[in-house]
Amino acid sequence: MPRADSKRKLLGYMYTIPSLIILAVFVVYPVLYGFVTSLYDWDWVAGIDKKLFVGLGNYLAIFQDSLFWNALKNTVIFALLSLLVEFVLGLCCAMLLYKIKKGGVVFRTILIFPLTISDMVAAIMWRMMLDPASGVVNQFLNSLGLKSVDWLGNSHIVIFTLVLVEIWWMTGNITLIMLAGLQSMPIEQLECGEIDGANGWQKFRYLQWPHLRSFAESALSLRMIDLLRVFAIAWAVTQGGPNRASEVSQQYIYTNGLGKYLDIGYSIAMAILFSIFVVIIVAIVKRIIRIGADE
Repeated sequence: MPRADSKRKLLGYMYTIPSLIILAVFVVYPVLYGFVTSLYDWDWVAGIDKKLFVGLGNYLAIFQDSLFWNALKNTVIFALLSLLVEFVLGLCCAMLLYKIKKGGVVFRTILIFPLTISDMVAAIMWRMMLDPASGVVNQFLNSLGLKSVDWLGNSHIVIFTLVLVEIWWMTGNITLIMLAGLQSMPIEQLECGEIDGANGWQKFRYLQWPHLRSFAESALSLRMIDLLRVFAIAWAVTQGGPNRASEVSQQYIYTNGLGKYLDIGYSIAMAILFSIFVVIIVAIVKRIIRIGADE
């Protein structure tokens, strides 16, 4: 028997070899090669033979790069505001769709429709709508007797413009996840709550929300990752302007690596630090949710 068990274990390990090879080739090797490249001063135009080893010089330079930290600040503001509004709206829409018996498919289709549009298409569409001179948004404001707003050229509000576009585009994502959580809950629990005299808020607080916590954790974690690595929305709507007021981290990394400067080593070093930052932020978000669940 022990020999037979050993053979089965060995056979099981052998079945994992193809997956491990694929993982090593397409994940481990690129990550290791990227880290090694980040230790060099490498101008893409000069060629691979002109790489100069600088050790941790690129990483030290990042801490003195005010433009990197400005882009990171814009990214965090954008991500936190979008996540908060999207989650509140998504949860409210999910609760509403859960209660609607007639016409639910129509309302669900309306909420899901923006998800079928690519990020670039959504960004270009909103850029046209928010154009200060000919956009339909300002035309609507003017028809109400209000002044036009420079949605894309005012450095004080441009980041909120990006948040608006993102909310319109991706709120349906959270709605679908939370609606799936509501629909997976046994109806008997709500019926028992009604028999015990629980009102709407009490049923949500003590019955529905505990069931939705795992769904909320998944929704918030996935959306936070997506929001922190935003690129297309900011690039297509504002190009990071005005005066870098809406420039986000992925855009700044791209500009340094493949855009204007072609500084491959420095851009990869920024990408590695930014990836670590994303992991830390997502871990903090998940920790906050779990602390709230324990309370």
